[in-house]
Amino acid sequence: MRIDLVDVTAGEGADALPPTTVGFESGSVTLVATETAQRPTLLALIASGRMIPAHGSVTREPEMSGDELRASVAIVDAPDISEPASGLRLDGIVQEELMFADMPSSSKAVLETLDTLGAREFARTPIEHVPATVRLHVLAELAAMRDSVEALVLTSPDRHGGDPLEWYPIAEGLAERGYGVLVIAGAASVALLDAALAEPEATVAPKHVLPEVVEEPEVVEEPVVEEEPAVAEEPDSSEEPQVVEEPEVVEEEDTK
Repeated sequence: MRIDLVDVTAGEGADALPPTTVGFESGSVTLVATETAQRPTLLALIASGRMIPAHGSVTREPEMSGDELRASVAIVDAPDISEPASGLRLDGIVQEELMFADMPSSSKAVLETLDTLGAREFARTPIEHVPATVRLHVLAELAAMRDSVEALVLTSPDRHGGDPLEWYPIAEGLAERGYGVLVIAGAASVALLDAALAEPEATVAPKHVLPEVVEEPEVVEEPVVEEEPAVAEEPDSSEEPQVVEEPEVVEEEDTK
């Protein structure tokens, strides 16, 4: 699936959202910089087919009905739209999202889900106190559990703080599993990520590749055929030539 927004605007005179062009598709992450509190949400609504732009166009490939598009694109943690209400505990949010996804939502199922997501320790924590990266990971994964979802719009993840280099791999992980991911963030975060992604695969991607990189050096550990130089112990057989005991045969000559 691919969605393209061309010069879309919102509000009279494009005051709510200036002309914006961006596209995102299955299996990749697209970053777009959008400032102010309201604009990221407006862009997310337009990108997911939940709002018609004042100007500009939105095209989808393959074409689909408005209902199908809305069901296939999840808006994750958008201010005033899909962000959890302040004060709600993480386990309560997980339970509600499991119900939306038509999945078991018992207390046991909630804890198992949090275990799977590596967030069980925050089960009873109010959402506003959950670390930014954990919050994004849990909310994005819960949205992705819905059968119809093919793409996700991560909306202003940087507003909760945290290092963009730490939460961006969450978007990468979703894309690696085939989802289309649109990340709407502030200009500073996008500039930082663009610079990191332009480097020779060192800053952002390694958070996924790290385990492999660590194992390669371990293979180098095997050639610790440093043990072979220990075959330099053979020169210990030069200890044998210490059959300097032979000079005792010279003793026999003395007896003559």
